[in-house]
Amino acid sequence: MHFFDVGKSAAQAEVQLLQQKAMRIGRQVALLLVAALLGFFSLITGHALLWAIFRYEFGFGPVLSPALVFFTDVFLALVFAFFGRRSYLYPAEVEAHLNRDRRLNELRQSLNLLSLATVFAGPLGRFIGAKLRRR
Repeated sequence: MHFFDVGKSAAQAEVQLLQQKAMRIGRQVALLLVAALLGFFSLITGHALLWAIFRYEFGFGPVLSPALVFFTDVFLALVFAFFGRRSYLYPAEVEAHLNRDRRLNELRQSLNLLSLATVFAGPLGRFIGAKLRRR
């Protein structure tokens, strides 16, 4: 009976771990989508503003101003992609990992005890027990 309880708690720990992982990935995807949408709108306005600053404030030519805007875009895209790809484990997910590992360990130990008990209670155990009782 203990074996099934341990297996059930190990399965529940795995479900909890998967739920925590899904919540973390869902939050990450939602934040990346909002960042992409806001980035798109600000990119349109920022391009015109940056081009005007490079062209009229710094006096760059009609070719160098768009080139500087382009390289600024590439740099910022790399920075945001780097920060968007980072993933942090939340404490609840770490706890779910530990809980699952603990339950699986308990399940393995229970299986070992069950197999050991089977050996002693099975035909071999009865044969050895009968020999010991005769002496």
